Amino acid sequence: MTMNKRYVLIGMIVLAVFLIGRIMWAVQVIDGGKRIIPDRIARSIKIDGDLKEEVWQRPSINKEFISLYPTYGEVLSHKTEIWTAYDNHSLYFAIKCYDPEPHKIKASISQRDKIVRDDMIAILLDTMGTKQTSYEFYINPNGIQGDSLYTAVSGSDLAPDFVWDSAGKITDEGFQVEVRIPLESVRFKSGKEVEMGVLFVRQISRLGMSGSWPETKPGHTDFNFMSTIVYQNLKKPLRLEILPNFIYSKNNERENAETWGKSDIDKNIGIGVKYGITSSITAEATVNPDFSQVESDAFQVEVNRRYPVFYSEKRPFFMEGMDVFDFGIIARGMMTSAVHTRRIIDPSWAAKLSGGSGKMSFALLTAEDSAPGRSGDIGVNLHEGKRAFFGIARAKYNLGSDNFLGVLYSGRHFADTHNDVFGADLQYQLLKNLRTTISYLYSATRDSENEPVRHGSGLNAMVRYSTPKFNATAAYERYDREFSMASAFQMRSELSHGWVYAGPQFYPNIKGIKWLRRIHPYIIYSTLHDLATKMDDNALTLGVRMSFTRQGALTVEYWKEKEAWAFQTFDKSYISTSGSVQLFKWLNITGNFSSGDRIYYHPSEPFLGDGITWGCGLTLEPNEKLKVGFDYSYTNLYKNENHQKFYSYSVDIFNLHTTYQFNKYFFVRGNIRYDNFREKLLTDFLASFTFIPGTVVHLGYGSLYEKKEWQNNQWVPGGDDLLEMKRGLFFKASYLLRIK
Repeated sequence: MTMNKRYVLIGMIVLAVFLIGRIMWAVQVIDGGKRIIPDRIARSIKIDGDLKEEVWQRPSINKEFISLYPTYGEVLSHKTEIWTAYDNHSLYFAIKCYDPEPHKIKASISQRDKIVRDDMIAILLDTMGTKQTSYEFYINPNGIQGDSLYTAVSGSDLAPDFVWDSAGKITDEGFQVEVRIPLESVRFKSGKEVEMGVLFVRQISRLGMSGSWPETKPGHTDFNFMSTIVYQNLKKPLRLEILPNFIYSKNNERENAETWGKSDIDKNIGIGVKYGITSSITAEATVNPDFSQVESDAFQVEVNRRYPVFYSEKRPFFMEGMDVFDFGIIARGMMTSAVHTRRIIDPSWAAKLSGGSGKMSFALLTAEDSAPGRSGDIGVNLHEGKRAFFGIARAKYNLGSDNFLGVLYSGRHFADTHNDVFGADLQYQLLKNLRTTISYLYSATRDSENEPVRHGSGLNAMVRYSTPKFNATAAYERYDREFSMASAFQMRSELSHGWVYAGPQFYPNIKGIKWLRRIHPYIIYSTLHDLATKMDDNALTLGVRMSFTRQGALTVEYWKEKEAWAFQTFDKSYISTSGSVQLFKWLNITGNFSSGDRIYYHPSEPFLGDGITWGCGLTLEPNEKLKVGFDYSYTNLYKNENHQKFYSYSVDIFNLHTTYQFNKYFFVRGNIRYDNFREKLLTDFLASFTFIPGTVVHLGYGSLYEKKEWQNNQWVPGGDDLLEMKRGLFFKASYLLRIK
């Protein structure tokens, strides 16, 4: 053989090896699993859960999943295989979850985000590669979806819904899922080589265990453990997105014992438009945005509460960029959120620009709120017809890993009043297991044209230390008397407040009680000084949390508190406990109980009484499609005077809810709730079709029954029977149109 022929032969062998490699591997894992190189495919994949496509027949990522809850560092006993690929329009994943007892797999056909107790697999994708925000995609064995947005500031938020495809199937070997994530549904930095962070999590319901690959450890966010997945030549896919919506509602109130009043009919047509300026920056505008309050039926007891109830934002327009608006405040603090867009009550229009470039991420929001200019039921609104203007600007600079430095502006201007707030926050990993968050806010507020501007400030600082065997946190917040922030959800101001938390974690391995997986005793001490009254609150909590198999958990706490209210100080102590367990595939049980001293929060005549609160919940799933739930809550409060009990209130609330999910798109639901304290019965029926987030049809009907009597031409409390006093019909339709 001549030298030239040898070179030709060697070249052919090298080429053959290269081509075989490209044919055999759907994904390459190199550098110890730190880098994943998926295969680019020419044809799109049918998402049906069968895994019959040629690309899924190639070798997979076969890695051990390591437990992250309730224990750390254990190898999950059930094997998991992963494949991934992509084309010009989408990212694809296929995952096979082996299970030696497939008949014990828990899976339901349910609404989006209602699969938390099922077996599932999750894909966490940091599409921007900044270690600041990740999209989380959850899939149960039937392909039902859940999704959330995870940020380095505040963790996971289930409110956002993304457009993506999934399918699942239970097999003799376990279950398997297929996923397609359209590029227009996520933000990323387009280019010749696009790097994203990825992490996979598997939950095994009956074992009560979750594990991940790559392995994660406490003391850090998930971003620090993600593998890098490398895509070639990804380009901006989204040009224009249009979301028109129509809402119709008809409400009636009983006028007297015989007749109903005139119907109050409301018709609303709105539209939202989103344009992809780049693959990582979007501009949006909306007129009469969709309120999407179909799911605002939280089961809450709101009697004798010192602080208001927090409800998450659900309106679709405000979801985009909400991760950037997260501002560094302390956990368990008096400010729940610095930018709570539900403060924009009734926007007539709004516009937003958000995204990221390089190490910088930003979001700009403007909106006009028509709510403050309405005529009220009581008194005269001197500013009737006028509208409030909101402006919010936020920017964050990535300092490496999941560390950042951010700035914030929030303003609300209405008539001759205004509130302007400027802030800055820093999050930084000081040591291996020690991270800190610190922020400062400065406000300038004018309450009327004739009053001077009030200046105030707020400070937040928190340090966290976390390892598998020990957790500790110290936090402090202070808000001046003149501090005010119109965009914030703040329960209390004019205070100096701090707390510390510490506790070890034990992972028992006791013969005969394998169901006990973790024991976490802890202590919490908090102190609060009211800057206005100069009075102090102090609280000491001793508690223990235990985690079991079958997603079981139990918490027991003893509280010793001194609390100031209405210029009085009350010393109180009480015990509380709560727990839950997925006892069988078809039965979930929850419960809570507390007993001890409790304040009656009357503004002028408060007292310290004895109180008991207890509740229970049962969720039955006779089959995959039917879910029947019952919740009961009981609360009472009384005071002892001369050994006689004088009741202030006693509340029983019964809640029955039934949902039948015909398929992943369509469900019907019925709710009945009775409150004996207010003597009210609420009924609610909803039929809902969701093809994808944005393309939906909802039809609902509800009634309110009360014990009232018609006397002297007016309604008064009383009567033996519940009488239907209000009824309403609700219809909503919207359609998401994407133009590339």
